[in-house]
Amino acid sequence: MRKGFLSLDHGHRVYYEVHGLQGSAAIATRGNCDSTAVVLHGGPGGGLDRALLDLFDLTKWRVVLYDQRGCGRSTPHASTKHNTTWDLIADLERLRDHLGVNQWLVFGGSWGSTLALAYASRHGSAVTGMILRGVCLMEPWEQRWLYEEGGASRLFPEAWGQFCGGNCKGTYRKTLRTYGRLLRNRKNRETRKAAAARWWAWEETLSHLDPRPDCKGPKENERQVESLAVLEHHYFSNNAWLKPKQLLRAARHMSFPVIIVQGRYDLVCPPASAVALANALPQADLRMTVAGHAASEPATAKALKQALTEMESLTHSK
Repeated sequence: MRKGFLSLDHGHRVYYEVHGLQGSAAIATRGNCDSTAVVLHGGPGGGLDRALLDLFDLTKWRVVLYDQRGCGRSTPHASTKHNTTWDLIADLERLRDHLGVNQWLVFGGSWGSTLALAYASRHGSAVTGMILRGVCLMEPWEQRWLYEEGGASRLFPEAWGQFCGGNCKGTYRKTLRTYGRLLRNRKNRETRKAAAARWWAWEETLSHLDPRPDCKGPKENERQVESLAVLEHHYFSNNAWLKPKQLLRAARHMSFPVIIVQGRYDLVCPPASAVALANALPQADLRMTVAGHAASEPATAKALKQALTEMESLTHSK
């Protein structure tokens, strides 16, 4: 494994790891790096997940994992300053150049699918193909589903009550404003921590076909809980600096192969977005699984592994 930090603008540093093919087999051979895949994690604010390496045949792939701005080992932690979708896209290009990669497969789940599409809309020539899971297009209806009474709240009213505390009546914008005041409370650390834990718990409740309690618990991963809540709130409050239908319009011009793996019962990113994207993409292959949102669910993991096997022949043969 190769790892390091990449220094960026405005004091940001991004942590990255490179797994799998190394040396003359794949590294820094411009024009001959089609065995490289970059994994875009969810959130925003999640962090790299080494468990995803189990999906790859590391004798055939060179896999780049990294923590996006403000999360994981990247610094400054949970910073919203100079942290937008377009900053993250610029970071990806800096990382690609730093690693000497000409083109790569882009693998993104949940928010990572949003970032993958936004990246490809600006740098399509650097993309050999995409594998997307749990598609999020940052459309207003997706936020209403998550943060406005009448969407996912109808399925988990108890968890919604704990998330809301009776303060989420009205539009999703009001919910986000309420959480903004709590997450930005500099006078009371405990208030901020409690708000971040509730934000985490609501999303965790919706993330699995068979709902389960958070196996780690907020006290054991407070940094990730904080970065997820703060950065998701920051991005969602600004609609990720994307206009409605922007990613769907851009998708119509993407000419590389795309495999979409979507949980039929995904309550974080409902299947309607994956279907809309598949209809817009010229070379899309949509695969529904009997699963929820998490990549770790058996049906989704199996479908992702199969997608990677197929992408080997689609991209490596070019």
